[in-house]
Amino acid sequence: MKNIITSIMLAFSVYGYSQTEKEKDSIVETSINVLDEIVITKKKVLYTQKSDRMIFNVENSIVSEGGTALDVLMRAPGVVVSQDGELSIRGQQGVGVMINGKLTPLSQKELANYLKSTTSSNIKQIEVITNPSSKYDATGKAGMINIILKKPGTAGIKGTVFSSYGRGRKNRTNSGLNLSYNKDKFGVFGNYSYTFRGEEERKKFEQIQYTDNTRQEISTKNYQHSTTNEPLTSNNFKVGTSYEISSKTNLEVSLDAKIGRYENIANGGNTLYNNLNVLQFDALTYNDSKEKWYDYTYAFSGVHKFNTEGKNMSFDFEYETSKFRSNQFQSAQNLIPGTTINDRRGYIPSQLKVFTGKVDFTNPLKDKQTLEWGFKAGLKNNDNPSVYEYYNNNQWIVDLNSTNHFEYNEQIYAAYANYKYRLEKLSIQGGVRTEYTAININQKTLNENHKDDYLKWFPSLSLKYELSSNHSMHASYSKRINRPSQFDLNPFRFYDDTFNYSQGNPNLVPEITHSSEIGYSWKSAFMASVYFNQTKDVFTEIYVYNPADNTTVTTQINADKSYNYGINITNTTDIYKWWSVNTLLNVFENKFEGNIINTNTINPIVTLNLSVQNSFTITDTWKAEANAQYQSKSNVGIYERDSFFDFSIGLSKQLLAKKGSVKFNVTDIFNTNKYNINSVIGQTSIDKRYNLDSRVATISFTYRI
Repeated sequence: MKNIITSIMLAFSVYGYSQTEKEKDSIVETSINVLDEIVITKKKVLYTQKSDRMIFNVENSIVSEGGTALDVLMRAPGVVVSQDGELSIRGQQGVGVMINGKLTPLSQKELANYLKSTTSSNIKQIEVITNPSSKYDATGKAGMINIILKKPGTAGIKGTVFSSYGRGRKNRTNSGLNLSYNKDKFGVFGNYSYTFRGEEERKKFEQIQYTDNTRQEISTKNYQHSTTNEPLTSNNFKVGTSYEISSKTNLEVSLDAKIGRYENIANGGNTLYNNLNVLQFDALTYNDSKEKWYDYTYAFSGVHKFNTEGKNMSFDFEYETSKFRSNQFQSAQNLIPGTTINDRRGYIPSQLKVFTGKVDFTNPLKDKQTLEWGFKAGLKNNDNPSVYEYYNNNQWIVDLNSTNHFEYNEQIYAAYANYKYRLEKLSIQGGVRTEYTAININQKTLNENHKDDYLKWFPSLSLKYELSSNHSMHASYSKRINRPSQFDLNPFRFYDDTFNYSQGNPNLVPEITHSSEIGYSWKSAFMASVYFNQTKDVFTEIYVYNPADNTTVTTQINADKSYNYGINITNTTDIYKWWSVNTLLNVFENKFEGNIINTNTINPIVTLNLSVQNSFTITDTWKAEANAQYQSKSNVGIYERDSFFDFSIGLSKQLLAKKGSVKFNVTDIFNTNKYNINSVIGQTSIDKRYNLDSRVATISFTYRI
């Protein structure tokens, strides 16, 4: 019976090796030391399951090698990535993303480009934290994702060089090196990576406009299709130095630079039919969007240990300056005589300046009690003077409906206290965080100014009780916030092509989420939890179609409430000594309430996400993986996403006295990881189908110096 159940799980297969805090869990790689005939086995796991987070040990994954950070996140447990790079955890959008524990200030689009340009070879772990403590920023209604990059080595010269080549519909390459030198109290480190990511996507949109909300009579039908060529090139480097002032004090200074460019070239078509199915409009479309960015982050950090054991203070100050440039050109040629479509071009510069500073203290109190507390300040300025023009009568004319100079200023000041108490069987962690936010929006073109400020409190609580050496229970609660970004609030138009554009909404207010979870674990093999999240003023994407000019505008509004609830199960099984399987099952439902384009409800969908990871130890130097993921239909706001399936394999070989390794992997072998969404709201139904460039074969080489 056991083998039958295991075979069923393997049919879906994906993601593996889960463990609890104990070190004796699932095997991915094994190293053996013989001491007087006593064999000690150290196990390198792929997934570590803790009571408040799942840790994905990327450096132990064969399938993840040679890809980018965004590719890795697509395979992180419970994480789903949309077509445009938006992240969700357990079916819920609104995720805070940290790099080495530091919250990134990037917008969704900027973050997607950054993740696409960050090689997976520099990533050590990814932590998926569903209910963070008060020590973390309150941002992210669905929780936090912490991307932990590899740190410099120990004493002496240490380093790694790596290179990979991949092929999907286009070529993909990654190359770079990490070096560090440490001697006595002094250390220097640096890394550099070059990434080229070729990508081709094929899109099909179908939109039907009805005469009224009953949707009994069709007014128009619109069909769009395009094929994109999306080359991305990036050069990322980081240099820094550390110095040990004394045995109790360490300081570090670093410069982190990200320089890249991205182009989206799309050729397609757009046709429009009337209610009699007679062709009214038939256009060939062309879109060329060129983007460049220069991002520099200067950091100064340190740790000081006091004389009392366990008492310490850490500080971290960062200044980031980022310049982003986007030049767009769109044209369309109507094949039906009589209608002329003006060419368009846009200049969309953006300059971001961010300063963050935080100080954290850890104070041991009485036996088994600890108090953590600290402060943080964040100041952000984004200047976005955008200009759109259209071509008419042999000249370029400024489009006053689209052009806008938008300046955004944000200040967030936070303080927190977090208390930990451990009894014989009970562990308690509780705290509160307060954040004061002040926003100043200046729409210079319209001479309009908007100011807002608010103070919010964010409590958190987690409990863990050891029923016995093999059984334990845990429970957690947190209150969180998801603020609209400067781009969500900016009312200027961002054109995807001549007929589709997105527009910010300056009236958006933050989402507030109450999140709770209760769970049970048995040994290191089984963990189950039930969770419930309620969000007020939830962000909801909507679209409005204008039949007069055949354009669709996408924006966001606040709906009243949303509910996200489900069951999460993790199970680890060792089939044989050389074959281990980990299964992750998540069943959830999203429910929305509130008036959304003349409707008060969106039909909720029970969604199943099943993942299983298979790892094989063939010999001491040969390893293999076989991963797959299946998700049934789900809600994505007003959209319904079709089910999808992903199956990937990997093979690795250690060589050169185990200092080097060669890895080969193929992701999405059957090309079934599609992103297809549809929606029927008000007088419009829309169906979007994205044929992603997700089937990629990659070979990579890594050598440790």
